[in-house]
Amino acid sequence: MADIDEKRKGTAKKMSFREDVFAKIVTYITVAVLLGAMLVEAFVIYMERQEQTRLEAEAASAQEAVNELSAQAHSLADQVEELREFQDNWEDFVILTDSELCQKMREDLYQRPEVIPQEAQEASALAEEADSLGEDETDGQTEDSGQEEGSSRRLSLHFGFPSPENKEWLLPLNLGNEPSVEYLFYARAEDAERGRYIDILFEVPVNRPGGDPVLDEDGQIIWDCLAYDAGLGWTLYTPPEEDAEE
Repeated sequence: MADIDEKRKGTAKKMSFREDVFAKIVTYITVAVLLGAMLVEAFVIYMERQEQTRLEAEAASAQEAVNELSAQAHSLADQVEELREFQDNWEDFVILTDSELCQKMREDLYQRPEVIPQEAQEASALAEEADSLGEDETDGQTEDSGQEEGSSRRLSLHFGFPSPENKEWLLPLNLGNEPSVEYLFYARAEDAERGRYIDILFEVPVNRPGGDPVLDEDGQIIWDCLAYDAGLGWTLYTPPEEDAEE
């Protein structure tokens, strides 16, 4: 009986040890699972915070971009308003520049190089001589030879007006503004061979009402030169006949 009791006690001890080991293993596994769950949850929270930080940064950047676009929109609106005002102020001028009357005036002036004042052409020659002397001065040149050279250059002047298809060399400064009795034009004559230009301010008398250009005794439009710039600055022009009357 004693042996049996001993065996039973040994068996009970072995079973108790196994249960303790099993219980500890289960406890360890549970703890590991809980730690793993906590780590996973911490990682998820970390990633969410990272995502939130990234979204907040993107939102701030987007808001900054919106503010810049808003500022640009206001700037563009101001520029559009300025352009609209410019268009309103110059629309009539642009229309006049491309009008049938202006084209008729270009065609007439293109065929009339004789209306370019001789004084303006001579002033262009003097300006060219001044430019040449400034670039290359020559010693020993007498005053008479300089005058002869100037005269020869004046005789070789070939100023005329560009093609009527070019709309930039004749521009109306006032056209059709009643009750004015004249049109005012800016024109540019050129000597393509010498690369010289003369800017001329013309006045064209007109009949009112209607505003048709006044014609001379030969049936041609009257182009009165008011001033010219041949390279030496603007100069008021007085026709030779007025000089003679004075």
